[in-house]
Amino acid sequence: MAAIFECTEEKYALNLNPYQIFVLINEKTKPYLEFFKELQERSKTYEIVLLPFEPSEAQPVEDDSIDPQLYNVITHSDVVARVMPEKFGDYRYMTETFLKRKKPDFDYIKFKWKEFMDKLSAKVSQNHVHTIRRFFQYGNQEFSDFVMSVFDGNLKELSDMADQYSHMICTNDYVNAQKFTRGFINKLDDAQREQLDAIVKDALDYDSPEESKAVFVDFISTGVGLKDDNTQALQREKKIKSPDFKIVVTPFERKRIVDAKGDYDIQIVKDSGEIISLRFGGRGDKMFYLLTLLCQKRVGGLPTKFFSFDSSKLAIKKVYDEMFRSGGDVWVGAMATNTHKLTVSRTHAKLAIEKGNSLDLNTAYWSNLDTVALYIGPKKKKLQVRRVRLPEDRIIINDKGMLSQYLVDLPSLEQVVGYVSPNTKMVMSVQFPSIEGRSGNDQTRMYEE
Repeated sequence: MAAIFECTEEKYALNLNPYQIFVLINEKTKPYLEFFKELQERSKTYEIVLLPFEPSEAQPVEDDSIDPQLYNVITHSDVVARVMPEKFGDYRYMTETFLKRKKPDFDYIKFKWKEFMDKLSAKVSQNHVHTIRRFFQYGNQEFSDFVMSVFDGNLKELSDMADQYSHMICTNDYVNAQKFTRGFINKLDDAQREQLDAIVKDALDYDSPEESKAVFVDFISTGVGLKDDNTQALQREKKIKSPDFKIVVTPFERKRIVDAKGDYDIQIVKDSGEIISLRFGGRGDKMFYLLTLLCQKRVGGLPTKFFSFDSSKLAIKKVYDEMFRSGGDVWVGAMATNTHKLTVSRTHAKLAIEKGNSLDLNTAYWSNLDTVALYIGPKKKKLQVRRVRLPEDRIIINDKGMLSQYLVDLPSLEQVVGYVSPNTKMVMSVQFPSIEGRSGNDQTRMYEE
């Protein structure tokens, strides 16, 4: 029977894509290889990844960035998939281990596979219930804007929806909440469903399929090559290695007429000297990526709430106008009044990094946008911000102070979380939990509460 393992320590967790299923091809599963290949071709919802790996290859690991129990569970399973998270920072993995048969038993394998898929798919339907419940319980501006547009300002319907999830929180009446959620989703048109899916995915922020596969392969290969006598042998080459480049923001030679590229270039500058200019599909995507870099250098990341403060909206407007010469007030106003546009810009920026610039996997991984929780002040209030995975010392802003000067007007993160003190500069600090692992990424990922 499929089992679920929960990784409670986030520093050891694998941020796998929940729409991937990893099948380890070994002595037990090899007789059914053609069956799994057929599933690969037929599957529309899930990507089935076939990886050659024998449990006997896995040796005990002493790397303190790896949870030995999680490593043992995964490497001694035949099928592994991440359970759709119910909230940001929820890391559960469903595994299946087949019985070894003297002769191939396809009826047995088909039964076990169906059982695994039914259980995994059920978690996906539960996901929207729990995620929406958390939106009501802890707040989510984009979801709030979304339901107001769906109900066209009908406060009674919104109140009824809030009551359903409040009742669930108080009584744990999941069944009624599930029925209500299903009915709510069924009322949505295709565009609204797509928007809701984007909001949920943005809140959970799991890795892309390519990143997920690389992280998984690196993880199961951790102990491979270690001998019983503790002598070190050559290990398999890792997919995700330490970054070998910088991201550099530099001004273009000013053109007579501004275009979609704006007046600044964002470049990947390899340690080897190779330079790659990042291309984006539109102004909004490039602006979001640039703003993320600037805010990461200035305060540690870009919180969505910067689009709610007059001072930060003015600062962002000035950055936009410096980049594109005009239009900053229109862009900032559109983002502030429709937070879904922010998600769209972020999604398109991520796709540009993953697909649109022909970057190698390692460069794309470190250049990509991520969600991180900063801990603000003595009460360690959590604030969700956007960052790139690349360490800050490898982000270079060669703007002659033209862009950076406007960020002086940004509110403090203490103001953003609603905590203001006369001695803010003395007692407040942003705390980054020291976490190793996750392919060298020492940033904590948590859902904003």
